[in-house]
Amino acid sequence: MPYSCAQMDNSSPKQELERPVPLADAPPMKQKRLYANYIRAIAACAVVQMHSIGVYLYQYNPATPMDVNFITSDIFYGHLRWATPFFIMISGALLLRGGREEPLGQFLGKRLRRVLVPFAFWGTVYALYLFRGELYFGTGPSWGRVVDVIFYQDIYFHLWFIPMIAGLYILTPVLRVFTRTATRAEVEYYLALILFFNALHHFLPGVFIVKHFAWFGYVGYYLLGYYLSAFPIAWSWKRIAYPLALLMPLLTAYGTWWLTVHQGTYNETLFVYASPNVLLMTAALFLFLKDVDWDTFSNRYPRVHKAVLYMAEVSYGVYFVHPIILDVLKNGYIFGLQINPHIFFNYPLHPAIAGPLVAILAIAMSVGVITLMGKSATLKKWVM
Repeated sequence: MPYSCAQMDNSSPKQELERPVPLADAPPMKQKRLYANYIRAIAACAVVQMHSIGVYLYQYNPATPMDVNFITSDIFYGHLRWATPFFIMISGALLLRGGREEPLGQFLGKRLRRVLVPFAFWGTVYALYLFRGELYFGTGPSWGRVVDVIFYQDIYFHLWFIPMIAGLYILTPVLRVFTRTATRAEVEYYLALILFFNALHHFLPGVFIVKHFAWFGYVGYYLLGYYLSAFPIAWSWKRIAYPLALLMPLLTAYGTWWLTVHQGTYNETLFVYASPNVLLMTAALFLFLKDVDWDTFSNRYPRVHKAVLYMAEVSYGVYFVHPIILDVLKNGYIFGLQINPHIFFNYPLHPAIAGPLVAILAIAMSVGVITLMGKSATLKKWVM
């Protein structure tokens, strides 16, 4: 590695591993952040794939425990639960490493506008779509229901992410003070504390020792993104983490099926982001993708590289718009064509085949819609 703390300040090798590489000594920003674009693009596609087939999890019938739709959806979910945490980790990797100093008001204003203005726009869109039946027939929803949906629910299932990431942005100035001065051991202690109590609270929520630690929330993934991007991880750890992570998808899927069968209804215990199996799989894959030589890849496959960069650029918009596209396809609103994980253009298919096809179509349509919206300077600036 051409840059090292030891070379710059004559510190010992042990001290070099105790803190992240200073930004002044790091590789150029464009190269440093290349992995972030690839991870963001991959995560966006994975989220669409999950949502395109995940409905079958909630349709489990105890009379048919070997239902192919449920099992297929279970396996897909087991392999893709890292997708949403990737967005959180990328934000932590980029924002907690500091960079150019910004006044508190400027930092918060920029980040919160970036999430809350699009949230208001898309929240309105999804609220109107949710109430489309009442609006079409002229009855309209009651004000009580509107208030309940907007202020006490997520409006639409995927919009929970926006208030959550906004909360992390609000915490970022405080967390930056910590990451600027903390040693590696202190970061590891704080990270282990958060992730341990998150997992314990998930599995044993009523135990008095952990029931008041729920406020940690997604800070663990946010800080984990920073940690994996800022500190070198020894190969001895990767040699253990990678094989274990490869076992997690199928073990997670099988465990979810087993718990569901014995409970008689869908059990998502092992799919929750605080679960250690999801955490291990997510951290290992993030680390692997961060360490890939994307510079060489981009030079060898320039067209793929260009497509990935564009997908990363529009990923935020794709996240917002893809559920409504999936619902439109599923309900046959386009020329009466049924497009879902078991019927593709009115033709029955196995969900393991139709599921990815639906996701590819939804991704393409989402990118198309966001691209068209991007033609408007106002929409591009405020809602994407």
